[in-house]
Amino acid sequence: MRRSRVVTCIILFFTLIVILFDTNVWQQNFDYFTAIEQPIINIKNEMQRSVDYDIQYTDTINDATQHIDTINNSYTINDNDINIEDDILFDYCKLYDLDPWDSSILKHLSPSQNLMKNCKPKVPKITKLENGFIFIYPQLNTNILCQWRCLFPKSDDSIKYGTWTTAENGTSKPKCDIIEIQCRKEEENGRFKNFYKYLHHQIYREDPPSAEMPSPQNLEKPDVFVVVIDSVSESQLIRSMPKTVHMLREYYESIPFRHLNKIGINSRPNGFAMLLGKTINSIPKSPMSRGHEADYKNYHEYCSKYLDGEQFIGFRYQDDGYITMMSEDWAKGLFNWQNCIGFKEKLTDHYMRPFQLQYEASSGIRDKDMDSIMNKGSCKETFNHQIEYLQNFINTYPDKPKFSLTWMINLAHNDHNALYHTDDYFYQFFKNNQEKLNNSYVFFLGDHGPRFGGLRKTDIGEIEDNNPFFFLSLPANLRRNTELTEILKSNSKMLISQYDIYATLTEIAKPSNPRTPKPLIKGSSIFHPLPQPRTCDKLMIPFQYCICKPETKILPKNNSIAIPAAEKLVAQMNSNLREYKETRRKCATLKLDINSTIKVEEFVDKGNLKIYHITYSTQPGGGQFWGYVSKRENDETINILSDWLPRLNLYAPQVKCAPKATYAPYCFCKNLLH
Repeated sequence: MRRSRVVTCIILFFTLIVILFDTNVWQQNFDYFTAIEQPIINIKNEMQRSVDYDIQYTDTINDATQHIDTINNSYTINDNDINIEDDILFDYCKLYDLDPWDSSILKHLSPSQNLMKNCKPKVPKITKLENGFIFIYPQLNTNILCQWRCLFPKSDDSIKYGTWTTAENGTSKPKCDIIEIQCRKEEENGRFKNFYKYLHHQIYREDPPSAEMPSPQNLEKPDVFVVVIDSVSESQLIRSMPKTVHMLREYYESIPFRHLNKIGINSRPNGFAMLLGKTINSIPKSPMSRGHEADYKNYHEYCSKYLDGEQFIGFRYQDDGYITMMSEDWAKGLFNWQNCIGFKEKLTDHYMRPFQLQYEASSGIRDKDMDSIMNKGSCKETFNHQIEYLQNFINTYPDKPKFSLTWMINLAHNDHNALYHTDDYFYQFFKNNQEKLNNSYVFFLGDHGPRFGGLRKTDIGEIEDNNPFFFLSLPANLRRNTELTEILKSNSKMLISQYDIYATLTEIAKPSNPRTPKPLIKGSSIFHPLPQPRTCDKLMIPFQYCICKPETKILPKNNSIAIPAAEKLVAQMNSNLREYKETRRKCATLKLDINSTIKVEEFVDKGNLKIYHITYSTQPGGGQFWGYVSKRENDETINILSDWLPRLNLYAPQVKCAPKATYAPYCFCKNLLH
């Protein structure tokens, strides 16, 4: 008995020692991680804190139960696959304010560039649409016949054509937004020959605005205008549009959010996150991520199926009594690129899509000359039509709450210098609409930064690609709300993503009977203090696009990792090309261009697992790509961490044999080899 007690005491003694030892070790680790700006926190605890925190604001979206479900659904983590106690590399965030005029990028800037400078219209002004009526100039004579027809949106890729109707000067009043007009002249042989055609647009309203004051219910609802300029970074906007920025800051009291981080390579993933609140791409588990599942099983889930049943943000505003409008200046835009079918029905009350479909001549029935007529021939750019359409929308519904989405793709997508000459135009737009936008939220932002060109190949350019601009203007009555503005100013200095934009837009609209009662909310509304800590992995931002970049060092050219890593990346590209039938036989086998520089950045970390950023070129075609690999010390095995290898230079002429292929950026068509 005594011996048993002695043994028990000894066991208890050693158990106490182990506990004390573990506590000391834990305390040392805690002290180490708290020294980092944003420490690694157990993700389960963070999830619970997010739930507890967000419940405080359930009245702004829905009930508490919905909010808890939404938060839980946004973290699709399998505990069996991931050890929550494992440390994630670089799971902290140090943000930098970039210099828009950094010396390393000055040679790539061309402020005087203006493709429309000295442009002289080649298209005569024969017709005009004014106050809903068609006017014809000069006055019709007996041997000229003009006709018009309406173009109605049928689906995202088709138009419902109205009947051709003879135009009567000053009395023809089309009941549609998009009108096609053509004029014919009688020749000596008695036949008529087309000599003029044009597309007009308006916001057609069946019932005119009431002379009475808007209802108190409508006055309480602020307008919401979302204006997106594709491929524009935060620094790019500041250096290219100083007058516009001045107008927004001084007269709209706009708040710039300097650290918006894109969540995907191009417009589609960022647009889905911003407008549908969902992710189309999984983030694989890796040393830098716990892993996050996509909201769609595969590509066909969001591409080959109609999106009408999705939680598109415009639907929420429709359900709340808003009049809605949307325009893109590229027919194969956000939801339709790469042959995706998008929406079956028109997704907003006013939809500019037939305008773009008709002049882009996407099918045989459409006019192939209309693009040059509407744009360069008229000394206009595609964004001019969109802003005019937006202006008409603002003017037509002074008595109704309005929601609009204007997404300008062509303006700066392929050339970051193309933005400079638009500064006066946007400055005047915002200046002229100060009073009309007085009761409005204005979300002025990009989806990502510049993805191509010389600037993108610089270190600053890489960060700009991942850091789109975002300016938020509040309704005038809220600009005096000190508590709200202080929260917004604080949040403007933090890391945010497109998921947060969706969460914020979702909060503004409060429909009583929404078609999606419990929308999936992955982000956090910026109208409230943001949950902490904010790291890229916690915000579901892939490491390769994260602007919280840890310290790196450039390895010398004769380093041992460059060639084997780049060759492995090229091998992966060839494997991807062989994977799909549209590229298997049409695209050439790629080889590493060993005569070009292979740039290797090593991420500084104390562990034996090294992460490398590799930039390299391929032949044929001279494609320039980058990706991430990992390698452990004393181990020759190189592992590819990037599931997609972004291209840094333009490639359209090289991929005409497979322009819609999944891996089109990798392709160099075989028929170009001869």
